[in-house]
Amino acid sequence: MTIAADISRKTGDCFRLLAVFFCEPEKQLWYEENLCSRLDTLLTELGLDAAQEAKLMEKALQDISDEQLLVDYAALFVGPFELLAPPYGSVYLDGARKIMGDSTLQVRRLYRENGLELEASELPDHIAIELEFLYFLCVLETEAAVTGDPGEQQRAAAVRREFLHRFLAPWTPEFCRAIIQGTDNAFYGSLARCLERFIEEMQASPARDDLACPRVPAV
Repeated sequence: MTIAADISRKTGDCFRLLAVFFCEPEKQLWYEENLCSRLDTLLTELGLDAAQEAKLMEKALQDISDEQLLVDYAALFVGPFELLAPPYGSVYLDGARKIMGDSTLQVRRLYRENGLELEASELPDHIAIELEFLYFLCVLETEAAVTGDPGEQQRAAAVRREFLHRFLAPWTPEFCRAIIQGTDNAFYGSLARCLERFIEEMQASPARDDLACPRVPAV
């Protein structure tokens, strides 16, 4: 596997793991699958500072009960009362803190243009779904790099950069601040800081035709 393919694969796996942590918590499964540790390893191999927060996530998860994790998740992201940290992009991008705004429709159109029809019960601009879409684009980049298809590799990279810069990165800081201010749950606080730092580092990465990737650690 080429360096570019390996980096895009690892970057995609980071997006995928972060998406999992913004779904309803399953502490036992997360333990069995070593998800926090795997995220830490991937971020470390990519040379990203966000790895420090992944380490704190793992420690915090050990110290919290399943019940408390579920209660805090619901309070932040689900309800039934006012959400402390609405996980929908349109709330932050479209003003008036509303869901299903113009940006939601643009996100859904991008999914369709890339061959995806959303079947989930959640809205298209839910944080977990947007992270999953970036994972999907990284998979396309990786496959194109492995099979030697530079055209598809560049196309997928361009879509990933556009989506990150236009639809995810602009609302991530406010969303993460809302999590940190809305809960004293150490796991979700560390997750918010990990996500924010990871997105910052993705944006700061040097743009290349094959992959706008983070620095490659020295060997």
